[in-house]
This record gives sequence, structure tokens and C-alpha cells, in this order.
Amino acid sequence: MRIYRPRTAAFVWLLGLLALGFAGSRLLTADWLETGFLALLPATEQQPEIAQAVRQHNELINGKVICLTGAGSAPQAIAYAGQLKERFEQSGLFKDIRLQVDQQDFAKRYQQLFVYRYQLLDAQTRGMLLAQPETLIGRNLEMLYSPLGQLQAANLERDPLLLFSRYFNAQNPGRFTLEQGVVLVQDGGRFWALLIADMADNKLHLDNLDVLRELMNGAQGRIEAAGGELLATGMPLFTAEGSHSAQREIAIVSIGSTLGILLLLLTFRSARPLLLSCLGIAASTFAALVVSIMVFGKIHLLTLVFGASLIGVGIDYALHYFCSSFSSENWAPAKGLQYILLGITLDLGTSLVSYASLGVAPFPLLQEIAFFSVIGLIGAWATVVLLFPLLLTGFKPAHKPTMLRLTNYWQQHWRVWLLRNRAWLAPVAIAAVAGGLWQLTPRDDVRLLQSASTERLAADQKIRQLLPVRADSQFFLVSGKDPQDWHRNEQALLARLETLKQQGAMESYDGLSRYWPDPDTQRDNYHLLKRTFYEAGLLKRYMAELGFDEQAIAAEQQRFKAAENSRISLAEWLDSADEARKIHWLGCDAGRCISTVSLTDIKNLNALSQLNDLQGVRWVDQATQLSSLFERYRTSASALLIAAYGIVLIGLALKFGWRNALMIISVPVFATAVSLSMLGWFDQLFSLFNLFALLLVLGIGVDYGIFFFLAEDERSSTSLAVTLSAITTLLSFGLLAVSSTAIVHAFGFTVAAGILTALLLAPLVGKQTR
Repeated sequence: MRIYRPRTAAFVWLLGLLALGFAGSRLLTADWLETGFLALLPATEQQPEIAQAVRQHNELINGKVICLTGAGSAPQAIAYAGQLKERFEQSGLFKDIRLQVDQQDFAKRYQQLFVYRYQLLDAQTRGMLLAQPETLIGRNLEMLYSPLGQLQAANLERDPLLLFSRYFNAQNPGRFTLEQGVVLVQDGGRFWALLIADMADNKLHLDNLDVLRELMNGAQGRIEAAGGELLATGMPLFTAEGSHSAQREIAIVSIGSTLGILLLLLTFRSARPLLLSCLGIAASTFAALVVSIMVFGKIHLLTLVFGASLIGVGIDYALHYFCSSFSSENWAPAKGLQYILLGITLDLGTSLVSYASLGVAPFPLLQEIAFFSVIGLIGAWATVVLLFPLLLTGFKPAHKPTMLRLTNYWQQHWRVWLLRNRAWLAPVAIAAVAGGLWQLTPRDDVRLLQSASTERLAADQKIRQLLPVRADSQFFLVSGKDPQDWHRNEQALLARLETLKQQGAMESYDGLSRYWPDPDTQRDNYHLLKRTFYEAGLLKRYMAELGFDEQAIAAEQQRFKAAENSRISLAEWLDSADEARKIHWLGCDAGRCISTVSLTDIKNLNALSQLNDLQGVRWVDQATQLSSLFERYRTSASALLIAAYGIVLIGLALKFGWRNALMIISVPVFATAVSLSMLGWFDQLFSLFNLFALLLVLGIGVDYGIFFFLAEDERSSTSLAVTLSAITTLLSFGLLAVSSTAIVHAFGFTVAAGILTALLLAPLVGKQTR
């Protein structure tokens, strides 16, 4: 303070703000806001090639929206789907909208694969040829004499054994029909028309998400008003709901924090503290935003949710400064700064330890929040220390606010009451805390990161019942050094999966090698047909029974002979495959070919995970793996919390002595215990994020203890500052408890319970002799 010069300090602050403003003018015009759910998750602890394959798989599904329009008749369901497609096209949000099957494309794919009909045999046909070739003839005759036989008769001359019809139909199992070129699913007396769209912006910008949400709500309202139904699912829809929830929570937290700030106006009856507080909050938040974008490139929307709550913590330094003006008659800005400088600096140090601890876990969201908060708190401290003394020149409140008298009365009489009744209060409090801790149950499900309405979850579940929709977060990765090696590995997996399917482990599975046989298998298929039908005379007898003459039979024999050396490569087959098949292929790179095998309606995870022993096969269960990661880091965070308390205790002991340090640290310790017990009593979520909330309780609780410890004869102004600080913190962090996102709600609830307890215990702290 002897070298402190208010004008020089304010000039340094202004230079820093101008530098940030220059950087922000460039950064904030770019794409800096992240909204996607997958960006919240840490990198999986897998081999690099597996992690890359998982990322590639996630990118393929990230921009898809799947819709089903339902009605009592097929034409009406198709009409609703047509209306939805028109609205999608007008929105400009989508790059590809698929409602009607392109007949020309369908015919092209059909013809391209038809050439290889002798090499492409579905599993059922191959099984019949191996076991009892005559069975195939019986099945064909049943099909030809059925009501659908006329559809098959058109290709009978070119494909008398109906090999390709069988193969082609096997690629599209399920309750699907095609009407007016639209895929329909019938469920009881209800018809559903399928529409699939790909977002033009896979990065899911906030503006587009808002438009998407309004578009879907409007479309659903119109279709339901007309008597229809609309079901929709997809990552963009879940992300849109999450971003809307986050924006609403930012608004709620900001309103609550603003109400807390308005208390300043009522307390000081002067606009200057209010304006300076707003300036400090704006400057610190702007600094946190710009520097965070400089470091991370982009920050997530949920980081801004927690950043909005930083208002309630960053204002603490200003509150202590303003309230110090009630401490003496001859108060001056320099004197006030000298009085609070030690306290707010120690507070900054403990808060930085607490916030920085958030960044230890490998979760991008926590790392962003930690960095954002650290920069914001440093900015708030620097604004108070460097700028406020100059701008408070000549400021002196001319009154004693009512709140000062109330908080002084409260801290005096509350302390006396606690000490007088400690004989029965202590055992009751210990029993209550122990009871709550006994009921505390950890829950580490990664899905709690995502907020979704019950309506969205119900629609997603219904679509999964109607369509063979793959489990996005649970699948097998199959690799091989080349396409043939990959094919062998995947075929071994599919054989095991078929056994598990028969045992009820899942409803169905799907993989590329079910439809594309490798060259060796294509050769075997050809020779199997040759041995069982073409050389054995079975084909000639079968065609004769159908009424074909000798010339037609000879022509078929000649076509078969000419196709002996035909083989379709994987690349050519993929070029003719539909998107449902293509999405399985992740490509060949650096001597490794990788695909996914998807599953639907999984019922036995343990049985599936045991297939990891197969060559080139890896079971990927992203939700379970990340939940397990949550659990492990929750254990580590518990140790981190204890270590943080130890570091703070040692620092306090070096400054104030062990006895006083233990008295100060007891405030956040008991606040932490009460907060945890409240989670147990109210059956609230307890996970990794609650432990990081408790690190904040440590920082803020120590703040209250330090200021009451240093107050000496100024306890009245200190009680006012601490009370105002607690109110603003509760109106910011505490309001996170209203969030619809489980982890955000739990974070807010934990901080609110801890801060309220710290506020009630802080008046017990007083300076003791060493």
C-alpha cells in the first residue's frame, strides 16, 4: 500500500481491458460457442485407433433427425410427412431430406448388384443350399403361388431361383412397406411414414438449434391439430432442448443475481456502488469469456450457465470494499482497500485453489468452467484493487442502513444463542448429519449430463420400438489389416451374435458382412450353386416344372457359366448400398479396415462385453465406459477435496497459527458435511460434480471465516458484507438448483446448502491468541 498509486493502477486496468477488447473484437465474431452434447464428454481411455473410430461413428450420427408421422390411414400419414418435408425444405436447416425413395436410384442399385446374383447369397438361402437344396425349390413355389407371386414373376426368367430377390429383401427386414415411394411402418391400426433429414450444419450452432426447436414444435402442433402424430428423435433435437434449457437457466441466474445486486442500491442509497459492481462483473465476465476462447477455441453453452453464476462470487470483493465504508467516520478509498486487501487476497487464493481443482478431471466441461472461473475471479479482484479506489474518490455513505443494523443484530444474538445451546445443538446436528450421510447414494450415469423432456424421451423410445434403430452408444468395432481379414473377423462375431440372439441377449444385430461376402465367400457361393443346382440337374428339373423350354434353360446355364469369375469389391458394393448399410463402414486407413456392428433392444450387456476376446473385435459401450470414468474420478475428487482442505489449512496456519486456522477451516468443513447430508435426506443426485461444488463451498466458506476472523471491532460491517455476499451467491449458484439438467441442479443444490450453512456458522469465528 505504500507504493500504491490509484491513477497508475487504474491506467494498468484500462490497458488490460483495451487489450481484451481488441482480442474480443476478433474472437467473438467467429464461431466460438459449442452446443453439442458430445463436446461435454472426455476422450475415451481406449487405443488411439479405437478412439478415432468412435469419433468417426459419432460424427456420422450427430446431424441426423428421424421423424415418423402417424395417422389412421397410410395416405394421411404420407400427407403429414409431405407437409413436414415442405417445412423442412423452407427452413434451410437441412442439406438432405429423404421421404420418397428415389425409384431411379433404387433401380440403379438393383441392376448394379443383380449382375453378381450368383455370388451374393443371403444367409438363409446359403443355409438351405448346404442342408437341403430341394427346400429352396419348395420355398420358391410357395412364394410364386402366393398373392405376392406376380411381383416375383417379372424377374423369374432372368433369376429363376429368385436368388437376388431373396438377397435384396434380406437387406431390408422389418415391418416395412412402400407406398407412393414412401417407407411405411404399420403398428396395430396406425400407419407411420418415415422421413430422415441431415442437418446442413453438423456443428449445431445456437441460432440453428433455436430455429430447429421452434420448427419441430410448430410442425408437431399443426399435425396434432389435424388429428395426426409426430415422433422425432436425433442428436440435434436433444441438443436443441439442452441449449434451450441452458439459455433459460442463464436468464434465471442472471435475473436472480441482478436482484441481489439491487440490494446494493437499497443498502447504500447511492448509484455509485451499484454501477461499480455492474462494471466489475461485466469486466471480469468479459475477461473470462475472451481468455477462455483464446485458450480453448470454443466454449460450451453450459460453461456460460456456470459463468452466469460467477456473478454472485465475483461481487464479494466489491461488497467487502463498500461495506468497509461503514466501519469508521474518516473512511477513505485507500484506507478501505488497506483494510480489506489481505482478506480478499486470501479469499482469492482459496477460491483459485477450489476452482482450479475443477480442471484436474479430464472432462472438457469442468476444465472450461475451472478456467473461466479462475480468470473471472482474477478479473473481479483486479477491478476492485486497481480501479475502485480511483472511482470511489469522495464516496462516503451519509447514513447507517437498516440492513447494517439487522445483520449486526443477527450476528451478535445468533452467536450467543448458538453458544448457549451448544450442549444439545451439537449432538442433534451430528446425528442429523450422520443420518443424511448414511442415505447418500452415488449415481455416476453420464446420461445425466443431457437434459431432455419426458416427451422427447418417450418419442425416442417409441421410434426405437417401431424401427430397427441402432443403439448409438453401444456397438462393436471390428477391424482387420485388409478387407478380407476384416470380413473374417466380423463373420466370427456375427456367428457368436446369432447364438446370443437366440438366447435373448438382444433383439437383432446388423453388420456389413451380412450383405457383402468377401471374394473367397463369393467364390464358395458360386460353387455351392454350381454343385447343388447347375451340375446336379436340379435347376433343369425345377425350371421345366415352371414351364420353361429347353432354350430358356440353356440360356440360364450360359449366364451362370459366364459369371464364374465375377466378383464385386467392397468399394463397388458400398457404392450401390443404401445409407443404412454405408453407415457401418468407417473405412481403411494405415493398414487397418474398421466397421461397426450395431445392435437393437439390448437385454444382456454382460454377454456382449465378453465377445472382446474375438480377433479384431472391440465392444464399445460409451455410456457405461464414461459412467465408469465418472465413478473413478469421483473417488479421485474425494481425495482432491481432502487435499484442498489440507492445503488451505496449512496456508492459514502459516499466517494465523494452527489454533486460529482450525477455527476458520471448521466453517467450510461443517458446511460440507451438512451439504452432503442434505443430499442424502432429500435423495438428490450425488456424483463427481457435487464434489466439485463442495470445492466451491470450501473457497467461499473460508472467505466468510477469514473476514469474521479479521473483523475485530468491525464485525458489524463485516456481517453486512458477508450477508450480502451470501445472498448474491445464493441468488446465483443457488438458482442453478432449478435447472432441468440433473448435474446442474445437483451442483446448485450442493452449493446452496453449503453456503447457507457457512453463513450461519461464520459468526462463531473470532480472533484468538496464538
